Amino acid sequence: MSDAEQTDNEDFSELKTAQNRKNKKAGGWQSLGLDHPIFKAIQRQGYNQPTPIQRKAIPPILDGKDTVAMSRTGSGKTAAFVIPMLQKLKQRDMKGARALLLSPTRELAMQTFKVVKELGRFTGLRCACLVGGDNMEDQFESLHQNPDIILATPGRLLHIAVEMNLKLTFVEYVVFDEADRLFEMGLAEQLHDILKRLPDNRQTLLFSATLPKMLIEFANAGLSEPVLVRLDVETKISDKLTMQFFSTRMNDKLGALLSLAREAERNKEQTIIFCATIRHVEYYVAMFKETGIIASYLHSQMEPSSRRFNIQRFRDKVTMLLVVTDVAARGVDIPLLDCVINVHFPAKPKLFVHRVGRVARAGKSGRAISLVSPDEYAYLMDLLLFLNVPLRIAKEREAYNEQVSTFGRFPEALVHLEDDFIKYTHERALEISDLRNKSENAMKKFISTKPPPSAESVRRAKAELAKIESPIHPYFKEFCGTEEQTNFLNGIKNWRPQATIFELNVGSKNQGAQIMKLKRKKHQKIIDKKKYGQKDEQGGEDEGEDKIENEEADETSIQKTFNEVVSGRKFDPEFTQKPKKRKLDEEKQKEKEQNYLRYTPADQNTERQLAVNDNFERAAQEVSIDINADDDKGIYKMQHKKKWDRKHKKFITDPSASVKRIRTEEGTWVPASYKSGRYEQWTKKQKVGVADDDDQQDEPRRKKFKGKMPQGPKVRSERKSGPQIAKERKRKEKIQNFQNERRHKRLQRSTNKSKFSKVRK
Repeated sequence: MSDAEQTDNEDFSELKTAQNRKNKKAGGWQSLGLDHPIFKAIQRQGYNQPTPIQRKAIPPILDGKDTVAMSRTGSGKTAAFVIPMLQKLKQRDMKGARALLLSPTRELAMQTFKVVKELGRFTGLRCACLVGGDNMEDQFESLHQNPDIILATPGRLLHIAVEMNLKLTFVEYVVFDEADRLFEMGLAEQLHDILKRLPDNRQTLLFSATLPKMLIEFANAGLSEPVLVRLDVETKISDKLTMQFFSTRMNDKLGALLSLAREAERNKEQTIIFCATIRHVEYYVAMFKETGIIASYLHSQMEPSSRRFNIQRFRDKVTMLLVVTDVAARGVDIPLLDCVINVHFPAKPKLFVHRVGRVARAGKSGRAISLVSPDEYAYLMDLLLFLNVPLRIAKEREAYNEQVSTFGRFPEALVHLEDDFIKYTHERALEISDLRNKSENAMKKFISTKPPPSAESVRRAKAELAKIESPIHPYFKEFCGTEEQTNFLNGIKNWRPQATIFELNVGSKNQGAQIMKLKRKKHQKIIDKKKYGQKDEQGGEDEGEDKIENEEADETSIQKTFNEVVSGRKFDPEFTQKPKKRKLDEEKQKEKEQNYLRYTPADQNTERQLAVNDNFERAAQEVSIDINADDDKGIYKMQHKKKWDRKHKKFITDPSASVKRIRTEEGTWVPASYKSGRYEQWTKKQKVGVADDDDQQDEPRRKKFKGKMPQGPKVRSERKSGPQIAKERKRKEKIQNFQNERRHKRLQRSTNKSKFSKVRK
């Protein structure tokens, strides 16, 4: 194509975009100037208005700028990069793949593939999905059809690229979905090899629900003059989400879960239950089956077909419960969920955000229930610091409010109702009892690999939550009898005798008893003050709330990294004040900020939880725990694969131990199993040549030598026509008739011979 033709096409595209764009202040899809096939597909899906992340991210992407977009889960990030991708690709082109979408998990890649097919149904673009667990021969065939879009996981894409010697020279649009997860899962080596195969003039996009402010770690992704669209600072979770925290002992969590599961099944609420390990998933599913509740399940050791079957049953509402490990925290998109139950509280606030991101999507309200044991209080404090929300403890005479997140005690009465059933089930079913033992052993290994909470959160948990006798959560008021009965039981539970051992069975004139009375009179006030706490020690709050101060994030490092920053507009209640008073308040606040020097960064708590890799020790720790092994073998490998680090004088995890590697053309070391010769076997079996010459040549050369390239011998197709099949059947039938006739003659000959021998005798 000549320069003049290319310029004319660009001008026509700009005129067409301007024609499609309507001058509306509402900021709808019409204002983005999309082509009619894409706009028609959007309307067919029922997307009336773009979400905030779509409204902020799509314009710079359409302008061809590298973009880093951050927003909470369920805010429409997938459509935010799929729609501009379809707009830029426009129509089918046989020269090769022009867009590459990388996802960390198979489920997320399959979900993105479904969205691309739905939004691009009228464009004629062809897609290929390359994920682990699927047949590689089918993926070879899909790549030989020259798809326009490739959706893949990094491991399988690199495997096929090494196996096929795949060239991605025409890729102009690259998306890293869940970018922080891609870099944290130990996939950096695969990503670097893939990036070396891509052209330098590509457009690169990073999308995730959580991403740190300092993006130096992502410089290797090839960003040039990027634009930052950050909507996660103010809204890490949906404002329609209600979080309820139930305090319970570790041994009582199964009884509490059974009670919540019965209620969800009775109310027909679709609920996801998150567990720590595979053994817990199997154990809980077996217990649900004994109660008459059929639940779907999902974990990392399942076959892909079994995964799809269980997810589809849950989507079709055949089952109302889905028991999963953290492998489903990202990527499994099940619309319109009602509730999330965290049986084991996540060790990282980032993981909690992705767990509860399954509910309260697309403007719908949702509920997140967390069962918190005393040893998990510190992780709860980490979460509250990360979300910058107060800790609100339930009161004695408080009505349940769905809009308020509250911390309260799970009633023991409901747990005791389930204890007899659990005990009877363990005695009757030996398999379930064996699963319980396996889950307990797996939990011990999981706790040993769980990262510790921050020291500040441990101190606050001991000082605030451990000494608080929190009443029963208002959510269970109607299930726990009268308030007088509850107070009476709590009084019996908390009763402590006033007399000491020196005052037992002695008279009032005894010297030891007199000394203890004097001591109690002198020290009782100090003991009560320490036990119950005073307002001055609790920060002057009498309502059980602990405000956490967290100022706005410092924009210095953001401005150094990005040329342009696009963020959502936040409501400022001070704007409604009178101008004169507001100006005085602003001057006072500005003077305070100028004269006050913090000894820690203003956003230390948030950025500490969002950080990807700070140093070598942090990187090893992040990789080992963020993989979140949910089976015994995976946890064992995480603990025992160690090597001696001379620099730091300690044993560190060595994931590459005992793995044979080969060097690719780009210079990256990959496992030797990536080059297994399966592609050569497939080409011989299918009688096809290696990739067509058109895939490796540019447009002018193809046009210059069009029709002059030597054609190889035509391969006879293995597919037969109707006449050929009929001819083959006649041939086989003729052979079969001939064989039957010969067999009949042999039988006659043998019969006549036997008769002749009898006559002679």
